[in-house]
Amino acid sequence: MSEHYDYIIAGAGAAGLSLACNMVDGALSGARILLIDQDLKQSNDRTWCYWSDQADDLEHLVYKSWSHLSFLNEAHQHGGALGSLTYKMIRGEDFYEYAWSKLRNFPNVSFRQERVLHYHPTANGAGVVTNRATYTGRFIFNSCMLPKPDPGSHFLLQHFAGWWLETETPSFDPQRGYLMDFRTPQKGSTRFFYLLPIDERRALVEFTVFSPSRLQPSEYQSELKTYVEQLLGISHYTITEHESGAIPMTDQIMPKQMYPNVINIGTAGGAVKPTTGYAFSRIRRQAAQVCAQLESGQYPDSKVKSPGRFRFYDRLLLNILQTRGGLGKGIFSSLFRYTPIETIFRFLAEETKLQQEAKIFLQLPVPTFLKAVWRVFGAGKATPRQKLADATEKPPVAWAIPVQDKLQTP
Repeated sequence: MSEHYDYIIAGAGAAGLSLACNMVDGALSGARILLIDQDLKQSNDRTWCYWSDQADDLEHLVYKSWSHLSFLNEAHQHGGALGSLTYKMIRGEDFYEYAWSKLRNFPNVSFRQERVLHYHPTANGAGVVTNRATYTGRFIFNSCMLPKPDPGSHFLLQHFAGWWLETETPSFDPQRGYLMDFRTPQKGSTRFFYLLPIDERRALVEFTVFSPSRLQPSEYQSELKTYVEQLLGISHYTITEHESGAIPMTDQIMPKQMYPNVINIGTAGGAVKPTTGYAFSRIRRQAAQVCAQLESGQYPDSKVKSPGRFRFYDRLLLNILQTRGGLGKGIFSSLFRYTPIETIFRFLAEETKLQQEAKIFLQLPVPTFLKAVWRVFGAGKATPRQKLADATEKPPVAWAIPVQDKLQTP
């Protein structure tokens, strides 16, 4: 006989733990909650970054923050002060410890270190089968399984590898980081480095690629070595930690549920911004939204609200990155050269007005985007409105792809 819970959270990463913490912080604190994950989540397996213009409830977890970030290519450096915004970093191990220290205070919250195999509907909710047992609950919240890619949608990976460096002598300005450093051969795809200094001798540096598939592990390491030693001019350093991962970049409409009462959250629930990979703030908003719905007796809806015009922008950029990947460098160069970096961040957070967005697009290579419009919505193809409607009305897709162990959210 299977164990029964009020809520089962399959996946104890940022999405699952955020939802569980919201539950115990409010009116659901007495509910029987089960978290399932094949990993104990005790290591610094990933780093999350986000930006904000105010303090939040996780401020005590911020490992480092920056008020200046720059864009670089061979000819120019742009960006600088973030205005009223602050760019913040939270390390995975700190977030996990914070969440579990909270959840351990509630004897009604349980954890099973098991691998999720599949879900199924039940008379009173839904069930989950793991490699060791079967559990049932009123609702299951899934962040373990991703849908198979829809061949009618764009699909890329933002894949990366990073080093946590410690140098023998002062080598960094701890107040200024590089959001994108394009001083590297593009090789037909969009490639750049990401440098976040912690202090004068410590920094996180990552090599990032937008392309349909990952590189060989040795290529990431070779690119990092070249960047650190030749472009940064650092010859004596120690690699204290490694990071690697891949984030799906897709305009595929993620179904809100797999089955009745199996609700998708996190990456599976569409929380990742398609063209950037940023998701931490969206995941936290999603968790608060779902929890509020449960508290008020509503059926949970995990959909992350996004104005239609931003989905249109995402679709065009994804088309360019997927079909003309080598053009990405020029697009980002134009974006940062002519637009204040604070405005860029607010645009990425979908907080800008249409007039601001028009000014941004007028500074970009217009012919490149017009060609993308033709490729996506050309003769004989559906209009943007029709495409979005069709995607929303499609029947549930086959769910069989587990989230990668090292899937990360920058």
